[in-house]
Amino acid sequence: MEKLRESIEKLSGSDAKSLLLNVMYRLELMKKEDLQDEMIKELLSLSNDLSDSLQKEVHYEMDETAVHIISGESPAGSLRIGLSHENRIIGFPDFFAEGPVWKIHTEQGRILRYEWLRDHINYEMDYIEEEYISRFSKTLATIEEIPANIPIVLWTANNADEQTGLRYFLYLLREKKNDIYIINTPEAFETLYGKGKTQFRVRHSGEVASYQFKEIYQTNLGNPLTNKEKEILRNEWLLLSEEENVLRIWEGGSFQVIEENYFDSMIIDAVRRLQREQETADFILAARVIGEILFQSEHLVSHSYLEYRIRYLVYNGTFKIRGIPKSMRHYRVQVS
Repeated sequence: MEKLRESIEKLSGSDAKSLLLNVMYRLELMKKEDLQDEMIKELLSLSNDLSDSLQKEVHYEMDETAVHIISGESPAGSLRIGLSHENRIIGFPDFFAEGPVWKIHTEQGRILRYEWLRDHINYEMDYIEEEYISRFSKTLATIEEIPANIPIVLWTANNADEQTGLRYFLYLLREKKNDIYIINTPEAFETLYGKGKTQFRVRHSGEVASYQFKEIYQTNLGNPLTNKEKEILRNEWLLLSEEENVLRIWEGGSFQVIEENYFDSMIIDAVRRLQREQETADFILAARVIGEILFQSEHLVSHSYLEYRIRYLVYNGTFKIRGIPKSMRHYRVQVS
């Protein structure tokens, strides 16, 4: 019963709703026919089917030649398109530049992170409440079930999200004996397409096109990590996971611990500038302010975090507000 409870808790909100709808639909049909005995049999059958389905382990195909782990589900989708079906792609459903990462290799740390995101970040469609824990847990299970005989490729880039993810993934893989490779996407991109071929600078792996992922993988795999290299990165994770800050940047080849309000001055300056550009100093759509910061900032930051900081500046009286702050498209701000 305890295993069944744990498995059900891993269901996403959409999966749970779909399951419940199916059960209620089938029972309602029998209720109309007054088939009580059949309803009991049906419930027992559904319980058995559900148990079998939930207890199934992650299945890896025999012909899969490598497992790739990358930060973010969107970059994972692009990587999946670029590589052949023999490659298993795991996209970690989180953005590790923001929010606490204190001991997220433990249940206690993951709960702390979930609660902080729930209380501070505006995600659409109740993602945090209904999907986040389920997707996180499923991804951990998928990583845990990687077979011993298959190489693992970790994709990273020179930003706090992917550098944090790299160290976290290696810690999760600490018991694995597999060959583990690291591909630094921007560095590989520069090798293939740089040197005057393009002016584009890759900040995150998600900015690379699908066909470019394929070319990078085919030409820049390199050698697997040594045990010493693995140990160094895992120890760096243990140090990082002791930090209690909620915002981090990657600068000069290392993590910089910064205050939660790091982007606030940039946000305020952007609102003032946008107000000056108008004939009348009107209220500015939050989404427009966020777009300005994303374009200007040399450090990777999510629109969700910037929206949180705009709301904070409203709450502390720095900004006036018009509209309802349920998303960045639904309200406007003005410097008080």
